[in-house]
Amino acid sequence: MEGLTKSVGKVSNSSRLDGDKQCLDFRRVADTVPGCILVADADGKALYANKRFVAALGRSLEELLGEGWLESVEPAFLEEARAKWYDCIRTQVHLDVTWRFRVHDGTYRWQHLRAEPSSHEESDDACWYLLGVDVDEQFRAQEALQASEREAREILDRVPAMISIRTEEGVSYTNKRLSDYVGAVITDLWDGTFLDCIHPDDRYAVVAEYIRSPNQKPIEIIYRLRGRDGTCRWFHTRAEPYFNENGNVYRWYALNSNIDDLYRSRELLREREHQLNLLTETLPAILWKADLNGQITYINKKAIEYSGRTIEEIQEKGWIDLIHPDDVVEMVAVWNELLAAGEGYDIVSRFMCADGQYRWFHTSAGVIRDEAGNRIAFHGIMLDTTPLKAAEMALQQSEQEMQRFMDTVPTIIWSMSPDGNAAFVNKAGRELTGASLEDVQNGKWIEYLHPEDRELVSQEIAKALATGNSYGAAYRLQIQDGTCHWFLSRAEPSRDNHGNIVRWFGVTLDIHDRKVAEDRLRELRANLSRTSRASIVVEISASIAHELNQPLSSLLSNAQACFRWLNAATPHIENAITSIERVVRDSRAADAAIRNIRSLYKQQPTVKASFNMVELLGEVIGLLKEDASRRSTPIEYEFEDPVLEVLVDRYQIQQIIINLVTNAIDAMQDIDRQPLLRIRIRNAEGGRVLTEFIDNGHGLPDDRADRIFDAFVSTKENGMGIGLAISRSIVEAHDGELWAANNPRFGATFSLLLKGSRASQG
Repeated sequence: MEGLTKSVGKVSNSSRLDGDKQCLDFRRVADTVPGCILVADADGKALYANKRFVAALGRSLEELLGEGWLESVEPAFLEEARAKWYDCIRTQVHLDVTWRFRVHDGTYRWQHLRAEPSSHEESDDACWYLLGVDVDEQFRAQEALQASEREAREILDRVPAMISIRTEEGVSYTNKRLSDYVGAVITDLWDGTFLDCIHPDDRYAVVAEYIRSPNQKPIEIIYRLRGRDGTCRWFHTRAEPYFNENGNVYRWYALNSNIDDLYRSRELLREREHQLNLLTETLPAILWKADLNGQITYINKKAIEYSGRTIEEIQEKGWIDLIHPDDVVEMVAVWNELLAAGEGYDIVSRFMCADGQYRWFHTSAGVIRDEAGNRIAFHGIMLDTTPLKAAEMALQQSEQEMQRFMDTVPTIIWSMSPDGNAAFVNKAGRELTGASLEDVQNGKWIEYLHPEDRELVSQEIAKALATGNSYGAAYRLQIQDGTCHWFLSRAEPSRDNHGNIVRWFGVTLDIHDRKVAEDRLRELRANLSRTSRASIVVEISASIAHELNQPLSSLLSNAQACFRWLNAATPHIENAITSIERVVRDSRAADAAIRNIRSLYKQQPTVKASFNMVELLGEVIGLLKEDASRRSTPIEYEFEDPVLEVLVDRYQIQQIIINLVTNAIDAMQDIDRQPLLRIRIRNAEGGRVLTEFIDNGHGLPDDRADRIFDAFVSTKENGMGIGLAISRSIVEAHDGELWAANNPRFGATFSLLLKGSRASQG
């Protein structure tokens, strides 16, 4: 008690009894405290230890006093403990340590010690009060926990995955695999260490959806994480929250999986699927797939656009009703055969589209098999062949029309092979001669030629075959009634892209009337030559030649044009028909010319009718334009009324117009200005119609201006001088007038005044 009394403080003799009582109370209280209590003086020497301390260490109180209590510290920490204790004594800093002490049973247990100095208020002496609490079980539990944590971390470091732990303060743990991947131990989230490892394009999503997300449910996110080699790879992170006792998220445990190969493969697969889907959806064809029961399981976008039905509507309504009624039987038959055991089919049929119209489709269907060769589905493609079918039908129709054309055209059309064998002759040729197509192909056609002309025709054909040049010959052909008519045949070779002749195409024109006319003309000339009126014979012969020259030249030009149209790589049927029609027209014109000449010669009265002068002029100009030598001269028209009726003989007036227009065009040759012929038609006094032909050529010579309408007077170097004379005589026979005058500057004007139809009626 004496030591404890000293430790409590120095007291006066009068208070000794009170101090003893205080010491006794302190000891009583100290012994009841559930902990070890030690009292030391200012030098750190123990003055007192309570019963619990004595019992815990298993030593007597006397053994613990002074420095004795320190000797119970585990030897390994004794020197460190003694130094720590006296350093606190010296610096007057409180002690807060956990040391291991040897206890009564000889084992060592952990004690948590706290000591603080205290000075007595009535003296300056200080003493130390030390409180020790046995924390051995807690300490050992903590060590076990730490050991368990170390073991867990070792396990996590060996797990073939990247693991991290995140708290509100940041990333508190990354296993070795994750640290090795990024090349560092990520310890802080907010200073940017972790975010620097994330691809810049993915940082916002990681922060928004993971780091700062208010969501307390498991989180999955895919992003790119940069490795130590600088390469960013795709990672999949799945984080699970760990809640504390208050229900708040305390930690996030995350499993980070490297899915770069898988992700890139998936992206590649997705891209391929996208390209395949893009192909199937944009392919200009219908694609479909059906199961083994025939149920349609897939159609592409084009199928929906064509049919106007979705896949659900196809599965509900079917597709048989879309087939054209004429094609249903055949289509259903091949479909059922495919479902039964067929390998596929190709068929062309018509299907109704969304607009209600039928279109032609070429369908190819096949079987899909697995690796074992078992049938698992059917697939097909349907191509819209409507334009092709239309072209095919148009070609067939064109061939039929061409066949009809060749059979209905009033001219013989024929063809022969490159070696000269006859291949075809149209209906007109067969009916005219009475020969069959087989007779023609067997070479019997030559028997229908006049015996005197067979050698000539054979020689001309042989010459054309040898040289490849155009063929032409005039000969007599025996027709069905047994008589022989004159015909003109012309043919052109048709060549391939290499210039080889693949076929000869020809046309045979009936020139019998022309030949007869020529014979009559020759006979007429012979008769006239036997007379003494030589001048009249010359004038009549020249007139006949002049009248026949234009229609016969046009007839030959149009016949040649017909050959060219039929000889083209793709025959121009419409143009050929037009040329044939012009041949017929020119033949009729020649015949009319002959009749007109005959009537003039016999002094027969002229047959007149009402005609539109504008139309007569248009027909003549169209005829003259077919002559290439006159095609380039521009012609302008001026007329007051589109219908200006005159009472005339059509062919005679057209011959006059031909003569006047031809003379005007010839007069504008070799001039130093742009040739121009203006034709003006207008009403004149007395109900008559005036037509003026105004050119800008050389004009009329002064010495012959008054005599150009006389016979054998011409302004041309090689002219005969009878055209204008005949023209005036024809006009005067129509009670009309024809005169000419020079223009003020250039050229001349020929005026034709005819009686109008209304004036005649009045």
